[in-house]
Amino acid sequence: MGIIDAMERLLFIKEDFCYLCRENRAKDYICSHCKGLIEFVHQRVEIKLPHIEGVYSSVLYNRFIREKLHSYKFQGKNYLYKPFGEMLLITLRENGLEDKIEGISYVPIHRRKEALRGYNQSKLLAEYVAKALNIPLLDKHLFKVRWTRDQSKLDRAGRMNNLASSFKAKNIKDFKGKEILLIDDIITTGATLMECSKTLMEAGAKGVYGLVLTSSMKL
Repeated sequence: MGIIDAMERLLFIKEDFCYLCRENRAKDYICSHCKGLIEFVHQRVEIKLPHIEGVYSSVLYNRFIREKLHSYKFQGKNYLYKPFGEMLLITLRENGLEDKIEGISYVPIHRRKEALRGYNQSKLLAEYVAKALNIPLLDKHLFKVRWTRDQSKLDRAGRMNNLASSFKAKNIKDFKGKEILLIDDIITTGATLMECSKTLMEAGAKGVYGLVLTSSMKL
């Protein structure tokens, strides 16, 4: 049993509990009350980025999602990858992407940040999606090799400069000539997804699709 599985057993004695509010019974991890607070969209984000064939988002970025995403990333509630992962799966299927994808990657974070947080939130999502679809997870293929400033405090130009040459691809033979799905939790300006997809494409990927839980950009 992994650490995350053990934590889930402690937090959720009953399997049919809502992962978002921890109060109501639920099917597929989310109760009807919490579903009513989520605006599902499952569509393509209106942004064109170099090196990426399209970015798809699951839900609108409203107050409820902002709070839950913050809890997921910064308050140790890593078990939220399950309901969030289910949302991503619906987005993939509704947009006909699952048959196009040959490998699944995720936006890496610097090893020091991952050590401090205890996990990479995007990796947990990618693992969930890859397992559900039986598509290879590219787990040791994209790395963040340079510590960067907090992106949230920078404008678009600043984010681009901040991330330049921050990522490196390894084990290229595993994804060369293949269509890759790149997963992240949120897209704000597109700088992170663009730099990661650029790294994958320059290393030999045939194409890259982006998949995020939510977007602060126009849909």
